[in-house]
Amino acid sequence: MEIKNFYLKKEVYDLDDLSLNADSYIGGYNNEYLVETIEKNREKHVENGILMIEGSIVFISNYKEIGNIPIFDDLTTLYSYYLNTIEEYLDNGEATFYYPSQPIEVIIKQDIGQQTEITIDENSLKVNERFLLEGLLNSSQHFFDILVTRLMLNKYQHELTQIESIKKRLTK
Repeated sequence: MEIKNFYLKKEVYDLDDLSLNADSYIGGYNNEYLVETIEKNREKHVENGILMIEGSIVFISNYKEIGNIPIFDDLTTLYSYYLNTIEEYLDNGEATFYYPSQPIEVIIKQDIGQQTEITIDENSLKVNERFLLEGLLNSSQHFFDILVTRLMLNKYQHELTQIESIKKRLTK
């Protein structure tokens, strides 16, 4: 199981063009490139200490990907939604949310044994529960840590505290 995120470097007006020419839209799958982009264009991407950049979180298992192009939305909000969803999943064995600005549904639910099914816009993966939760928490922590420590966006400290709280729940 691999979890990565990408961000968009320019506005999308045509989903077909995005799908056909993804490389001209994607700024990178690496948070280091994200830092460079934000530092070069801070006035465009940061407003009142809030990061304003679109992208997505991609889940890969057994050569299958979900959450990739043309699916995208506000990247920081997506990570926050996933953190809230993990908490709900731990409480109920199932959790659902919609992308902030699009009618894209995400469902995470327990499956047989130690398996969990994650579905994004009707495409699903069945993965090991521990790998999914730990991978998503680690990816989220890396993302928000960069926002707070490298980009000095301290409004995201709450998410880092939330991640630590969830990690404590998982070790019990």
